[in-house]
Amino acid sequence: SLDIPSQDLTYGKNVLGSDRIFDALGAHYAAHFRPLEPVRHSHIASSNGLSPLLAHLAAVTADVGDAWLMSAPYYYGFNADLKTASQVDIASVSVPVDKVGTLAEVEALDAEMRRRTKDDKAAKVTTVLLANPHNPLGFAYSREVILEYAKLAQRWNLYLVVDEIYALSVFDASDYADPAPFTSILSIDVAAEAQCDPSRVIQLYGVAKDFGANGLRAGIAVIQHNEQLMAALAGRAMEFRMGSPTDSLWSALLTSPELPAYLSLNRRALSRAYAFCTAWLRAQALPYTPAHAGHFVLVDWRAHVDKVELQDGDGLSAFAKEFAFLEQLVAGGVYLGPGFSYAVDEPGFFRMTFSLRRHELVLALERLETLCGLPAKARELDGQHPS
Repeated sequence: SLDIPSQDLTYGKNVLGSDRIFDALGAHYAAHFRPLEPVRHSHIASSNGLSPLLAHLAAVTADVGDAWLMSAPYYYGFNADLKTASQVDIASVSVPVDKVGTLAEVEALDAEMRRRTKDDKAAKVTTVLLANPHNPLGFAYSREVILEYAKLAQRWNLYLVVDEIYALSVFDASDYADPAPFTSILSIDVAAEAQCDPSRVIQLYGVAKDFGANGLRAGIAVIQHNEQLMAALAGRAMEFRMGSPTDSLWSALLTSPELPAYLSLNRRALSRAYAFCTAWLRAQALPYTPAHAGHFVLVDWRAHVDKVELQDGDGLSAFAKEFAFLEQLVAGGVYLGPGFSYAVDEPGFFRMTFSLRRHELVLALERLETLCGLPAKARELDGQHPS
């Protein structure tokens, strides 16, 4: 329900958010993120989406030309979030897909920091960013690897930003071996277990993914041990504050007695959609990286991309065929997220979103069958997998 009291028509009492959303989020975190310390009003900065909030976090944690460190592949939106307004660069480190989420990932980041200490021209790195669950690979990080990220941040004097926007979109997947449960950075005593100053830790969350509501534009940062950073965000908060209607709607969702049932239903729906989508991929002999979180799966389309014949002017880069393949798909009415936009270092990989209404997903797969000369399997498999 949408309840807009008269105070919502003003600027309110706090530029970082209302008591209503703070109360709702505090209870939500207690129930689902298991924070060591309760999430209080003074710990939360709300915003009109995580993209503008990331832009402002970049502005207050870095100077123009500085960089945030992250492993690749990574979510393509981080490029615009950091670079457009704040002009902060991304120092990305390519990690083999089968090593992402392992200690080797953190070792690669550490090696990059060592390299940069010897390079006078390298941009200063102020922050390391971890997306947990991962986008585009769709898995939750183990507690062990999260601790290594905290140690890395301490060792190199960095902020540790952990994007947990898919926190409650973890689901059962029969093809994923030994999945780690979701572990929030707020549930870890980083000082005791990683000798990391907790003032470095910034946790992010939002309404977009777990609630399927990108259009509501609501994101938050939880910063429990850094009053200076919160004050810096408050100083610019009018530029990215959450609108009152969104505040009211998200608060109602968070406090609804039906929320536990919704979250359980959502996890089951994601599991069923993933099972259907991956059954189709196996039927089409399309290799993929198993997932157990998020709304997508990374698929190897190289056998089809390699068949693309480039036209004059298409370019000679390694990713020219991938882009040309994408154009063919779009012309045929279906879109896959190209690997180049996620900094996948080899052409031919695409992120497929499976969290669609079943009839829409079936239609998309049928179009892929037509465009790529694949056997018609989508309709048959739909009848074998409950939605």
